[in-house]
Amino acid sequence: MTAATIDTLNDMMEFDHVIRVHADGTVTDEPGVYAPDLHDDDEPIGWTLLDGYSGQYGYSGPIMHASEYIGGGLARDILATPGVYVALVNYLSDDEEPEGWAVARKDDDAS
Repeated sequence: MTAATIDTLNDMMEFDHVIRVHADGTVTDEPGVYAPDLHDDDEPIGWTLLDGYSGQYGYSGPIMHASEYIGGGLARDILATPGVYVALVNYLSDDEEPEGWAVARKDDDAS
């Protein structure tokens, strides 16, 4: 188990790397849970996209700009809420070019 901080969580949450945040603030890999696909910012089944953390002007949705990272309020809230999380690349459905990224939390998680 690794204790995470708002300054180190970004490095622990590589794209498609599923983690578990424990009540004591430690973070572990979550074997057996696989990252869902994210297309057109449709919420993947069984997961909830974290919303309202983007610093993009005039936008507060779940898709983050490529220049943003998991830090500040987003990292603080993830570490304060035990559960299973993953950072996902958002692909456009008609083109496999990335269009930002998002963080998802697994639904109905018994942390």
